[in-house]
Amino acid sequence: MDIARGLAVLGMIAVHTTSAEQIGEFAHFALSGRASILFAVLAGVSLTLTTGGTRPPERLGAARRSIAARALALFVLGLVLTQLGSPALVILTTYAVLFLIALPLLRLSWQRLALAAAVAAVAGPLLSFAIRSRMTSPDVAGESARFEMLTSIDGVRHLGSVILLEGTYPVLTWVPFLLAGMAIGRWGLRRERVGAVLVALGSTLAVLGLGGSWVALNLFGGKDALVAFLDKSMPGEGVQMLSFMLRSSGPGVVGTDPWQWMLTSTPHSGTVFEVVGSGGIAIAVLGLSLLAAGIAPRLLTPLAALGSMPLTIYAGHIVVLVLVLRSESFTYSWALPVSFLVVPLVFATMWRRYLGRGPLEWALNKIGAGAARLGSRPAVS
Repeated sequence: MDIARGLAVLGMIAVHTTSAEQIGEFAHFALSGRASILFAVLAGVSLTLTTGGTRPPERLGAARRSIAARALALFVLGLVLTQLGSPALVILTTYAVLFLIALPLLRLSWQRLALAAAVAAVAGPLLSFAIRSRMTSPDVAGESARFEMLTSIDGVRHLGSVILLEGTYPVLTWVPFLLAGMAIGRWGLRRERVGAVLVALGSTLAVLGLGGSWVALNLFGGKDALVAFLDKSMPGEGVQMLSFMLRSSGPGVVGTDPWQWMLTSTPHSGTVFEVVGSGGIAIAVLGLSLLAAGIAPRLLTPLAALGSMPLTIYAGHIVVLVLVLRSESFTYSWALPVSFLVVPLVFATMWRRYLGRGPLEWALNKIGAGAARLGSRPAVS
């Protein structure tokens, strides 16, 4: 788990600090959006592992209070990091709401969680498309939750719409990732050949999602329809424009006009194909991490240390990135991404060795533990 989280952290940092010209267009495209999805899947696994593993306990009151308190803390931290003005869009508010959604689902078996994930992977994007097709277009595509949205009733309504439907990380299309992780956690990570099973499952889903999108676009007329649509605004440029758009990240939600945008699978496009394909990649990475942990655990110690404190490293790199930008010293040179990748690895390794839990992880644990004790009855002597 820590190794997989470490890979997600490095992938996210690489996207935030490099350009496609530096690491290659394919590599940049492959990392975009998928590190955050891996985090969401792993968050689901963690929720079930910390609430009974394969067998949820009969009483979940304390666990639910702990999760709710940590979700509130994540929500506030997400707003704070967004307020700093980081160019990296912050996902913590979405994770917070996902945690709250998970609370009534903690008793479900892995079979029911897997079924719920499959239904949500199809229904979520379709419902999002149906609702937004009847809405006026937002002024800014792919917004993030901000403090000022809490200052008025209309602002709160907009905040809810951004988090659930219209933002960069809309909960409606991100629920399947959390549910898939919860299903995996309830199924169990100590089963025989679990790594190989997850790699096979994830690879199959990736082929279905990404391959299905290619078939729909190229063999069933999806690409022709989108090219014709783009040619209307820029005659003769439709092919080139679509090629660029299919190699770029989306705003978090799929376009509603024409409907053929639903056939794409680009990062942050919010389509069924992206959810299934990118979710499959996340599951496969978890499987590979489990296999790697059994083969070379010592060699992967720095990566595991990094993954043991993802919130600290995530928040830290956002803050440092803001400071670098404010000092006007940000450039797409190799010195920047190397520093952003190497320093966290060294920091996490040393901190974990000598101090243990990461600072923000420690604080979040204290908040959760305090909430768990609320409502507990004192022992009768």
